Amino acid sequence: MSAREPRKLWEAVLGDLQVQVARPSYDTFLKQTVGIAMADDCLVVGAPSAFAAEYLGKRMKGVVQRALERVSREPLDVRFEVTTSSAAPAQAQEPEEATERALAAPRVVGSGAAQLPLDPRYVFGRFTVGASNELAVAAAKSAAEQPGERYNPVFLYSPPGLGKTHLLHAVGHRARERGLQALYVSSDRFVTEFVTSIREGKAAEFRERYRRPDVLLMDDVQFLSGKEQTQEGLFHIFNELHHSGRQVVLACDRPPRALKPLDDRLRSRFEWGLIADIQPPDLETRMAILRSKAATLGVAVPAEALEALGRREGRSVRELEGSLNRVSAYADLTGQPVTMALVEQALGGLEPSPEPVVHTADGVIEQAARLFGTTAAAIRSPKRERIVSHARHLAMYVMREDMGLALTEIGRALGGRDHSTVFQAVAKVASRLQGDATLQRDLAALRARLGARAA
Repeated sequence: MSAREPRKLWEAVLGDLQVQVARPSYDTFLKQTVGIAMADDCLVVGAPSAFAAEYLGKRMKGVVQRALERVSREPLDVRFEVTTSSAAPAQAQEPEEATERALAAPRVVGSGAAQLPLDPRYVFGRFTVGASNELAVAAAKSAAEQPGERYNPVFLYSPPGLGKTHLLHAVGHRARERGLQALYVSSDRFVTEFVTSIREGKAAEFRERYRRPDVLLMDDVQFLSGKEQTQEGLFHIFNELHHSGRQVVLACDRPPRALKPLDDRLRSRFEWGLIADIQPPDLETRMAILRSKAATLGVAVPAEALEALGRREGRSVRELEGSLNRVSAYADLTGQPVTMALVEQALGGLEPSPEPVVHTADGVIEQAARLFGTTAAAIRSPKRERIVSHARHLAMYVMREDMGLALTEIGRALGGRDHSTVFQAVAKVASRLQGDATLQRDLAALRARLGARAA
């Protein structure tokens, strides 16, 4: 490939990686990167933080470099550097883009608390409606246009990559257009803020923040499982919002009845309103999604090429869009129109990412052992060597925080340890995470390993 303009080259690589890399790793470390320079035979990629740059360089360089060589068709190196927003390549901004960026800026909810921004791409006008999702779309629009009046809460569920987060953000945008306060939060962010508020004696401020918005949007509710204190806090906030006629919209990877362990009172609240699932799109809807995405990208794709993309294996909208992103960037890089031959070249040998793996406690222990160069038997044993204890504590933390396992269950998986020992270990990791960059990196590395299918 002759074209070596760094921004376009990296966009093509991201199209490859979006399909290859597990979503948590892609969103955390790759999504905000940009190609900034070509130095000899090395592509320099800008990352938004020193942590991201270091993690990409140490933990993900191999997979990134292989993707780069697949796209460029030549041996190239890659280097990651920290790039502030002012140092990023200047790009012309169309009036529509400027408006969307303004809509996405953080707003203040409550006293001095800034909420997570909404993604400007995730609006109702850009969501393709089909038989697989029409009930969920109708429920989301009702929540945005008649908050607290018809369906409250609205509970959306589906496997990853089918549009739940898009609909949450779309509700937020529509509500804001109507002059309402919409607060979007992920469940892990909610948990972190709740724990911090208790530790710092600011529980009243926390409750005040979350009972003020007209619309509360909470993503990835499944991560509340097993967090008893946080569930109690959400239960009371939910009651206050519901009783005051404010709207709650929740997104999850499973229906309320499948959330275990979850407080029965909270589960019943989740089931009060309308529960709507999103199914994988049929071929007709997949084709409509691809046509819409191609129009957004401004790329002409012949019908037979769109159908070939639509018929590829893989069931999520995210995979569809990732494949089209790669094809579009490849066409741009080579200066060729999109044809069937180009689609085959761009996606040659590229397999869609596997379905998410349902992890077991034993699987977490095994991956922790591999990451830190020890054995699963050592982690389960009474050994207290530093590296073994470190791996054991992180395994405990992931089993508790990410999988929602009970303390007693984790203790049994780790050689029959007492539940109080597990509690202390998890609390120790949680207390150190905020200020310990090494611990953050190790936890991210373990989660990245768990985010992809084992070889």
